[in-house]
Amino acid sequence: MVDIKYSQNLYTNGGNLRRIIDAINLNSFDTVIDIGAGKGVITQELVKHCDNVIAYELDPRYFDILEKLFKDNPNVILRNEDFLTSTLPNKKYKVFANIPFSLTSDIINKITDIDSRLVEAFLFVQKESSERYMGIFNNTQIATILSSTYDLCVIENFDRRDFNPIPNVDVVLLRITKKDNPETEVKLYRDFVTYIFNQMNGNVLDTLKKLFTFNQLKYIKKQLKRNGYNIPSDIPSKYYLEIFQYFKTNGLDYRKRVEGYYTKHINQHLGREKINRTRI
Repeated sequence: MVDIKYSQNLYTNGGNLRRIIDAINLNSFDTVIDIGAGKGVITQELVKHCDNVIAYELDPRYFDILEKLFKDNPNVILRNEDFLTSTLPNKKYKVFANIPFSLTSDIINKITDIDSRLVEAFLFVQKESSERYMGIFNNTQIATILSSTYDLCVIENFDRRDFNPIPNVDVVLLRITKKDNPETEVKLYRDFVTYIFNQMNGNVLDTLKKLFTFNQLKYIKKQLKRNGYNIPSDIPSKYYLEIFQYFKTNGLDYRKRVEGYYTKHINQHLGREKINRTRI
C-alpha cells in the first residue's frame, strides 16, 4: 500500500492540459520529469514534444497502467520508485508534474537544491503554497532563498472540478525558471537568509548589526527606516540580494556567523517532525 502522503488528485481535463503543454517551451531534446505520473495523462502529452520523458509512480496499480501504456515507447523511462530518494539527472532537465500536495516542499527543495541542474519546472500546487513560495502577501524565507536563482510565477488557475477526487483547495500551475544570471554564492546566501529569518530579535536591525560593518549599517538602517522594514518578512527579496552583496565583501569572521545555518535549521525541522510523528 502506498503511503497516504503520496496520494494525489488526478487531473482529468485532457484538452486544457494539451493547451498548456503546447504553449510552454518544450523541445524534442529536453529531458522532462513527470512526478506522480498516475494514469499517464501528463506523460502522454509530454512525450509528444520530448524524446526523453522520465515518469515516476509509486502506486503499483498506476504503474501497471503506465507499463502497458508505454511498453512500446522508447522515449519514456518508467520508474516505480520514490522521486525524493532518486538521483536527479546529471544534465539540464525540466519538470512538468501534478505532484502530491503534501510533498510540495520536499519536491521543490529537491529540484532547486544547489547541485540540481533544473532549467524550468511546472508544478500543480495549492494556491496557498504558491503564494508562500512567491512571497505574495508577506515575504518568506523560502521565497527569499529561491529568488537568488529562480523566477517564480503562476501561469494557470485550475478548475477544481477537473480533478479526481475534487480537492478542497484552489490549485494553480506554478512556474519555476532558472535565472540567466543567478547569484554565484548560493550556499552562503541561503545561510545568510536563514540566519536572519530565524533570530529571535524584536527588530531585524538587531540581527543585521551582527553581520555588517558600521558604515554598511548606516546605509542599511536608513533604508529600513525609510521603507518601514521592521521584521525579516517586511523586507523584499530583491533587497536581501542587494545587502548580501555588501555582506560578501566582509571578512571571514562575518561569514562564519552564518555558515552552515541553513543545514542546521533543516536538521532541527526534521527532528521536530520526527518527534511529532512519534507522538501520533
